Amino acid sequence: MVPSVKFIILLAIFLASQEISGEISAEVRNSAEPPKCYSCEGINCLRTTRQNATVSCSDKLDVCVTIYEDFAVSERGCFSEISLAGQAKCAAKDDQCQKCSGQLCNNVGRSDFKCIQCIGSDSAACNKGASASLAATQCGLPTSANSYCYVKVVGAQKDSLQRGCALSVKEQKACLEDSECSLCQPDNASDSVACNNFDLQLGSKSAAEQSRKLMSFVLALFALLSLKLLN
Repeated sequence: MVPSVKFIILLAIFLASQEISGEISAEVRNSAEPPKCYSCEGINCLRTTRQNATVSCSDKLDVCVTIYEDFAVSERGCFSEISLAGQAKCAAKDDQCQKCSGQLCNNVGRSDFKCIQCIGSDSAACNKGASASLAATQCGLPTSANSYCYVKVVGAQKDSLQRGCALSVKEQKACLEDSECSLCQPDNASDSVACNNFDLQLGSKSAAEQSRKLMSFVLALFALLSLKLLN
């Protein structure tokens, strides 16, 4: 082969390879960054002060994961960096492993931790419980060892029901101390019905207030009649 022709062929091959290399490099540069995940381990997963701790994964193909012990969060982070025990739950497709793709996506409870979430002042159906066929939606990330749904009587006249997820110990204790609030466990629900589809009696505060006002009126009237008799 004539040297000049050989040189031209080699030059063409070199330029073509550079162009292909340039296209691949541009594709890599434009690809998504490795995911960032919420991260915690052990008791820190139940501390509200540690809920926003994050970690950046080293692999672009990694995913975020949350590991549970029952319904309590025991570990969060990048799948490739969590404990072997956590990875084993994921490999077994256990409900106590939840994976997700995206930035900071591991901030919700178990996929089967669902409660009806509504308030009667916004939706009249919320006050009707089971008869309204209310749909349950996935709850946020719990910070307590146990997860609950709740139903609570709310409003100035105590004329509405509120339904939702009790995610923290503080919320759960407040409900337990309130005679017009009731908790239930989501694992007591069926596949199609949330556990907090029951109703509580409305208007108890309003009725009590009216009764108190009536009693005050009766006492005032009795006192007035007594004064007239004495005079």
